[in-house]
Amino acid sequence: MTGEFNFFNHPAFQPEEEPSPEREIIRVIIFASRAAVQATIRESHVRGFRTIDTWSPLLPTPDPQKVMAISTHYRPTNG
Repeated sequence: MTGEFNFFNHPAFQPEEEPSPEREIIRVIIFASRAAVQATIRESHVRGFRTIDTWSPLLPTPDPQKVMAISTHYRPTNG
């Protein structure tokens, strides 16, 4: 892995275009082999944690043996 990679530069980490005081954004990230990421996405769906459609496509990382996926979810705020 090179020291130049910063996944916080990924568009998923940019501020929301229209933030809302009624909701908070939550992101879950998986880093692993392609097979492990795909299996974890399926398992999270089966367990009711995240639906498959909330996950990004598999994204490259500096390590060619690893990929990442990001799930974006919103939760209501209390105020």
